[in-house]
Amino acid sequence: MLTSNSKEKERSLSFLCCWYLGRRRVAMLLLLSLAFVVFVLGSYTINKESNSPNIHQSIETMDFGSNQTPISRELTSFYTKESDNDHVRDPFLWNGIGGSDVDVNHPPPFLPSWHHHPCDSFSFPPPPPPGMRRPGPRPCPVCYLPPEEALAHMPKYPFESPLLKNLTYIREESPVKPEESEGGSEFGGYPSLEHRTNSFDIKESMTVHCGFIKGTKPGHQTGFDIDEDILHELDQSHDVIVASAIFGKYDIIQEPVNISEMARKNIPFYMFVDEETHLYLKNTSSYTDDNKRVGLWRIIVVHNVPYTDARRNGKVPKLLLHRLFPNVRYSIWVDAKLQLVVDPYQILERFLWRTNSSFAISRHYRRFDVFVEAEANKAARKYDNASIDYQVEFYKKEGLTPYTEAKLPITSDVPEGCTIIREHIPITNLFTCVWFNEVDRFTSRDQLSFAIARDKIREKVDWSINMFLDCERRNFVKQVYHRDVLLTMKPPRASSRVLPEPLVLPRGRLAGGRATPGKKTPGQRGKRRHRKVSAGGRNM
Repeated sequence: MLTSNSKEKERSLSFLCCWYLGRRRVAMLLLLSLAFVVFVLGSYTINKESNSPNIHQSIETMDFGSNQTPISRELTSFYTKESDNDHVRDPFLWNGIGGSDVDVNHPPPFLPSWHHHPCDSFSFPPPPPPGMRRPGPRPCPVCYLPPEEALAHMPKYPFESPLLKNLTYIREESPVKPEESEGGSEFGGYPSLEHRTNSFDIKESMTVHCGFIKGTKPGHQTGFDIDEDILHELDQSHDVIVASAIFGKYDIIQEPVNISEMARKNIPFYMFVDEETHLYLKNTSSYTDDNKRVGLWRIIVVHNVPYTDARRNGKVPKLLLHRLFPNVRYSIWVDAKLQLVVDPYQILERFLWRTNSSFAISRHYRRFDVFVEAEANKAARKYDNASIDYQVEFYKKEGLTPYTEAKLPITSDVPEGCTIIREHIPITNLFTCVWFNEVDRFTSRDQLSFAIARDKIREKVDWSINMFLDCERRNFVKQVYHRDVLLTMKPPRASSRVLPEPLVLPRGRLAGGRATPGKKTPGQRGKRRHRKVSAGGRNM
C-alpha cells in the first residue's frame, strides 16, 4: 500500500510540474541541466591537465584525427616517433652534462627522460581555418621547453656530417666570365656547368664555389665588404647567433620580444644593411655610429654590394652565414619582415635538437610543388616570366618532377624560406653553398631552387631536412608588411589612438549621475520622468 501511494504521489507531482511549467519550460530546464553537466566535466578535465608539467607556450599539433591523408599520417608519425640515433639518446652528449660527474641513476634536473619528453603528452587540434576577420594561414600551438631547460638539451658534440668531413672554397682574384654565359656573377665566380655537377658529387673532402670568390677572407675586398672594426667580430666563437638583413630600405627593423636574459647575454643579433639602409636608419631610428645598434640588433654595414637587386644581395648573408661566421655552431636566420617572438634556445631545442636534425625550414603553407610555385611567382610578377620558365625547364631536363606522395618521407618541394634554423657542419654548409649557386645562376627566387639542391645531395648521402609545418613557424615569428606597403597604408584615425577629453560634469554631480546630497544643480528642476510622476500624483 505504501509503495502504491508513493507511486501515485510521484505521478501526480510530475503531472503538476508539466502542467505548471509547460513544455517550453521543461525543455529549458533540460538544457540547463545538460549545460551544467558539461561544465562540471570540462572543469574536471582542465583541473586534471593543470597537474601536468608546466610547459612554456602551448603545444604542437599532433593528432589530426582518423581521416588522414598519407601526408598527414607521415607527419604524425614523424612528430611522434622516437629517434634511435645515439647522438640524441646518449645522455653524455648534452651540453654541460658528461664525464665522471654524471650519475646515470640520478641524472641532473634538466636531463630529459628518454622514455618521456615533457611535450609528448600534449596533443591539440590544428589551428582554426581563416575567417573573415583574420584571413590567411594561422599559427598553431607549439610546445617549447623553458629557455634554461632548452639550453641544457644543446648537444655537446656536433652532428655527424655524412661522408663529407672537409669543405673548402674556391678563391680567384680575377674570375673570367665565359664567352657563352652560363649564368652566375663575378661575386659567385661564374661556375661552369661542370663545376656545378662536381659540387653534387659528395666526397670526404671537397672544394666548391660558395661566393666571396675574391679577397683574402669574406667581407674583405670581396664585393660584399664590411668595415675593419667590425670584421674581427665575425671571427669570434659563439654557440648561437641570430641574423637578418635589410637592403634597399626594403623593411623596417623589428625588435625581438620574449627573449630571456640568458639569451640576451650570450646570443648576438646581427642585422646586415647596405649604405642606403644605413643612412635611413641614422635619420629615422635610435642608431648612431657610436653604438651601431638598434635595440638588440648589432648593425653591420655592407659596402660594394655585389648585385643591383636588393633581394639578391639579401641572399648572401641568408645562405652564406657559415662563411661570414666561421666559428659559430648554430644560427637562426629571420627575414627582416618578421619579428622574433620566441627565445632562440627554445626554437633550436624544438626544431633541431628534439628532432635530431641539422637543418630545419618550414614548408610553404599552401604550395608544395615547384611547378605550381613557379606559376604563382609569374602570376604575382615576382620575377620576369622568361627567366622563371628557363629555370624550370632546366630542372625538368635534370629530372625534377611534380611533387607526389611517392616522394615521402619528403613532405614538400617548396619551403617558406623566410626562416632557416641550422647547425654549421660540412654537409649543411655544402647545401647552402650549392643552393646559393643556384640563386646566383638563375632567378633570386630561392623557393624554386631549394628542391633540386636538396635532392641532388640526398642522392649521394643519407641526410634529411626537417621541413616543419608553416603554422609552427608562425608561432615563433610575427609577420609584418614590407616598408613600401606600410608607407602606402592609411594611418589609423586619431580617434582610435587618442582618447577624447572627459566631459565636464555639472557642479554637484557625480560620475554615476547622482546629485550630491544637500546641493542642487543650478538651472535644472529635475528630470522629465520625475515631472510625470508628480503629475500622475496630482491627478490621483
